[in-house]
Amino acid sequence: MKQPEKLQPDPQGLLAGMKAYLASARRSGIRVLSPHQSVKSHAAKTELSPGETLEAVQDDLGACTRCGLCRHRTTIVFGQGNPQARLVFVGQAPTQADDAAGQPFSDAEGDMLTNIIIRVIKCARCDVYVTNIVKCSPPEGRIPAPDEILACIPFLRRQLAAIGPSIVCALGQTAAQALLGSDRPLDELRGRFYRCADMLVMPTHDPAFLRVREDKKREAWRDMQIIERELTKRA
Repeated sequence: MKQPEKLQPDPQGLLAGMKAYLASARRSGIRVLSPHQSVKSHAAKTELSPGETLEAVQDDLGACTRCGLCRHRTTIVFGQGNPQARLVFVGQAPTQADDAAGQPFSDAEGDMLTNIIIRVIKCARCDVYVTNIVKCSPPEGRIPAPDEILACIPFLRRQLAAIGPSIVCALGQTAAQALLGSDRPLDELRGRFYRCADMLVMPTHDPAFLRVREDKKREAWRDMQIIERELTKRA
């Protein structure tokens, strides 16, 4: 069977689009919290509509053809978990295994994430919500392109508004940069909370990266402990 032709986006156009997105995100209330600042001290406006359900967001997403990833997917991987979760994990993109299962983090990386949730966050995976920046699996496991992120991230933001979590954990550099509107590397972003609308965002390493770089597991563990302590304070 002939494979679908790969899209060849205009690099200059993608760069301009991503710059426009980053500028918009920086104006949306994202702030870094220093270790000496109270989490409660940074109230920020949200531009997201209250009262919308996950079902309504998924219905609006529909059989999405808003970017070229629709040519490669079998299933839209919307998200999974508690629709009222206090903690949401956001990855980069579904894997081919996720595409086949119709669920995010369904492979070995998902097992690692589940283990972290149980051992560090001290709750079951069904108590949190898990999703990705984009909802379709990129071919050959590549990083989502800027135009693909731009097409999909409004639905992620609506998901987060519908759930209303206290904390969002961004798994990996792509997820962290997209959520925070930043071009800084993950090593500079991780290990602290950022205020995004009325949620706190904690960037950390992606489980797929940790399987390759086991020396980074200690950093991810510390980040998760920070999340666990903040959730305990808010209980």
